Amino acid sequence: MTRGHRPVAAIAEAKRNAAARGYLVMSVETDRHLPFDFAIDDRGEISRVRVRRLKYADYDPLRIQESCRHEIEELRRLCGVEKIHHELWVRGPEREWHRYLILPDSVEVLNGDIRNADRALDRGCKMFKDRIIIQ
Repeated sequence: MTRGHRPVAAIAEAKRNAAARGYLVMSVETDRHLPFDFAIDDRGEISRVRVRRLKYADYDPLRIQESCRHEIEELRRLCGVEKIHHELWVRGPEREWHRYLILPDSVEVLNGDIRNADRALDRGCKMFKDRIIIQ
């Protein structure tokens, strides 16, 4: 389980961001602890989304794996259901959003964030289309 309360304002902002991108946003209301905050449908591709706010502006996938370790572990426990993806959406102090696809043994940057892509490629990571694969 993660520390502290969920970032309610950031979750609401992420939902608006997802809707503005054209995704169908599915909210989940429950008293139980869930490892995701909402789900999105992108033309039939379903993703469970976890939102995290950071106090610093370092979005390198290797740093994200460290700073969001608990959230990633919780999402990975859900892995195994085919056709449902798990994403971590991170918002930093400058209010810019960064998306990561959580896989059983890697984390991929979504949307081709060029600033992070260059640094990750320098570290020997593999590039696949618009995603960086960190293993």
